[in-house]
Amino acid sequence: MDEKKLLKVFQETQKEIMDVDELSQYMEKEKIMRTALWLSGKKLVDIIENKESIAVLTEEGNRVLEKGLPERRIAKYLKENNLNSIPIKDLKNILDKDEINAALGNLKKKGIAKIEKGNIVFETLDYEDEEEILLAKIKENPHLNSYNEKERKIIENLKKRGFLKIDEEVERKIKLTEKGKEYIKNPIEIKEEITQLTREDIIGGRWREAYIRPYDVKIPVEEVYPAKMHPLTRIIKEIKEVLISMGFKEIKSPIVETEFWNFDVLFEPQDHPAREMQDTFFLKYPTEGDVPEDLLRKVKDIHEDGTINGLKISEGWKYKFDENVSKRTVLRTHTTASSIRYLASLSDEEKEKPHKVFCIGRVFRNEAIDYKHLPEFYQCEGIIMDDNVTFDNLIGILKEFLNRLGFEKVRFRPAYFPFTEPSLEAEVYLEGKGWLELLGAGMFRPEVLEPLGIKKPVLAWGIGFSRLAMLKLGLTDIRDLHKNDLDWLKRV
Repeated sequence: MDEKKLLKVFQETQKEIMDVDELSQYMEKEKIMRTALWLSGKKLVDIIENKESIAVLTEEGNRVLEKGLPERRIAKYLKENNLNSIPIKDLKNILDKDEINAALGNLKKKGIAKIEKGNIVFETLDYEDEEEILLAKIKENPHLNSYNEKERKIIENLKKRGFLKIDEEVERKIKLTEKGKEYIKNPIEIKEEITQLTREDIIGGRWREAYIRPYDVKIPVEEVYPAKMHPLTRIIKEIKEVLISMGFKEIKSPIVETEFWNFDVLFEPQDHPAREMQDTFFLKYPTEGDVPEDLLRKVKDIHEDGTINGLKISEGWKYKFDENVSKRTVLRTHTTASSIRYLASLSDEEKEKPHKVFCIGRVFRNEAIDYKHLPEFYQCEGIIMDDNVTFDNLIGILKEFLNRLGFEKVRFRPAYFPFTEPSLEAEVYLEGKGWLELLGAGMFRPEVLEPLGIKKPVLAWGIGFSRLAMLKLGLTDIRDLHKNDLDWLKRV
């Protein structure tokens, strides 16, 4: 019935195209688009959408419009006090603390003032500011299509400064198709319709008089986005399910680690570049963590001369091991610390049994942020300990693991890691992108296992979630995983 009402509006007004506001004079606004969608499915109307960007002043933008930009307030203060310069340290008397740096930057950028020996020196206190002019103009006319390219660059800077935000307005028009024009040439009779047949309709006989509309599953409807987990959380859950189905058990370990558990036990020398501040986050508090003294002594011997309980098993690193370094605290740089902690916690009886465990958690590296690096990311680590497990077993398990994650083509190549030997890297093939490295793996070295009292071979592997998530979600920038883009989060 609503569809006929809408078509009858076109028939009576003799118009071919009308916007939603105009149509709302004849029908409830909330019904118009739903009705138009049904009619477009019948090829009787087209829905035309015009999107336009609108600039909206923020609370801070309105405040600036009233009191002036921070740089203007400095100039105003100087003018009122017959000055042409002011020490930077005195800006706190004029501006809020969070406005000072921005004001200094914009004074120099706009050429309004110079900074000489800690003083701000103005060329002139009576100047025109394009940002102020444009901010007032936007208050009157927020439609961005009214502004030229130069003005849009200024608007972008105003947005960065937090003075305005950009919203999107959608204007919708309903237009009759050729089929629709033919339809309205005949008189449109509006009869009562039943869209949902009820018990009362049947008992009361209303169904005999009214028109019962048939269901049409092809009618376009508005998209609905139900609540769902973040895509990264979904991938973590998927990997957990795959590993548990393969017989692994999940383990946990703390984010704050000592250098002992994060580096020393893994036979990484204390002068290794990875331990420097440009790669690792060192903590001021707590100043040091607990380290098991007996294990510390064994690890120290392995590092210094490659001996364990007096028995020489390697050459070691031949340097003076510092126990104080072992106790320093860091944010863990890998989840391998979880695997090592787990192996160290096993009793003599448990060391005789096979073990398959994994850990998923956040790790931290002092990385410069770019399209493929973040200082914080998720990693998954797994180990298998059993009699007679071999490098071939490791390759087979990893191939099965990656196949279950949806990667059909997998290959392996030799690699180097400080605490495994032999070692490998696994690559997966993606159409259009070729072979991409995804994980590293190997067998723990004797220098890692002997101090822990582990006599069985241990297979180990680690995978970075960010790379995996980017491949699965088709992303080219790792930062996109953590952005608050609701449209993207709804779609993925």
